[in-house]
Amino acid sequence: MDIIKTIFSMHDEAQQITVPSARSRFGSHWQLEDGIILYPANGTARDFIVLLKATLPQVPLLLCDDLENTMKELSGLQLNTIEEAVKCLPKALFVLCSTGDNASRQFAAIAPKLSPARFNNVITSRQLGEFLPVGDKTSKSFDVYRKTFLAASRRNREKVEAAFSLFKDPLSQAVFSAVLKRYLLSSDALIPVSTSDEYFEDVYTLLPDEIFVDCGGFSGDTLLKYLQVAGDCALKGYHVFEPDPNNFKQLICTVEKLPEPVRNKVQLYPNAVGHEQDTLYFDAAGNVGSVVNPNGTTPVECVTLDEALHDIHPTLIKFDIEGYEAFALQGGKQIIKENRPVLALCVYHHPFDLWELPLMVRNMVKDYHFFLRAYLEQFSYTCYCVPSERLPHHLKEGRAIK
Repeated sequence: MDIIKTIFSMHDEAQQITVPSARSRFGSHWQLEDGIILYPANGTARDFIVLLKATLPQVPLLLCDDLENTMKELSGLQLNTIEEAVKCLPKALFVLCSTGDNASRQFAAIAPKLSPARFNNVITSRQLGEFLPVGDKTSKSFDVYRKTFLAASRRNREKVEAAFSLFKDPLSQAVFSAVLKRYLLSSDALIPVSTSDEYFEDVYTLLPDEIFVDCGGFSGDTLLKYLQVAGDCALKGYHVFEPDPNNFKQLICTVEKLPEPVRNKVQLYPNAVGHEQDTLYFDAAGNVGSVVNPNGTTPVECVTLDEALHDIHPTLIKFDIEGYEAFALQGGKQIIKENRPVLALCVYHHPFDLWELPLMVRNMVKDYHFFLRAYLEQFSYTCYCVPSERLPHHLKEGRAIK
């Protein structure tokens, strides 16, 4: 717990330090009216579009990509070429929606399409907050996530500490503290990344008669990975929820190619998963970035797990539904309490998911063991909630759980 208190202390100290202006740090003479260009059209871009529209709706905003992309828009923004975007907003910040080596490679790829005069205006998404007049007024070093979502209030600090205490193994604690540093300190803290397959860590055992509920089935990639990882484990049932119509078509194609004995065990649902039956609207991009959006153009029927699976007894549930995880958990509360399945729960779509979602599960089932693993440095953090009887032998012996 000392590490969490130290991070909060660092956060408090940072608020008292006057940092250099964005102009002196980056050599940029950018003004709000010059606008912002986001590149490429990925999940990070989608998140920042939502954030920027909510916090600075007056700022001109464009999205561009130079890849062959089937998307025409993302979160209400039309997709432009780099040349079109630069011509439309010649003085805009050009924000690379990545960091580290990925951002460096992206910059090298797009530099020939930019004039030298624009080079000072190329930044990463983690640096964007230094330019924006929102959030904390003392220090301009906060990134957009820190400014918009993570208020370091006493109530939130207590929740963060409570969530951290759920993770007993050192690797989970290392991931948690590194992610918190990134959220609170705009830090590029090193995050230990797992080499295992996402959703299939060695923190739980697979059953010979697994009933897998896949919330966010996409094109069937998790289903195929399960069949590869499970090996001799038999599959009793696989229930897949995928609301994006284009993704659902791909999912059908994936299932149709499976051997008949496996195919007959797969049940497909063209629905979103939430806390109540309702009609939701989607940005249905036909890729992993499809997301609930009140201004979206694709209506989708939402169901709850408790209602849709009332006669099913799941043993493993995966939640990767682009920020809607808390709603899906609420709508599956009864089935989780009664069956105590292993949960593979994405906790990165909102910064507060890091602590809110594990605490939410703990309030449902008291005797789960919690593990946190990262699969990419910038995102893809998964919390595993495991009942004692599903722990592997080496964890039951207490070598990793204290």
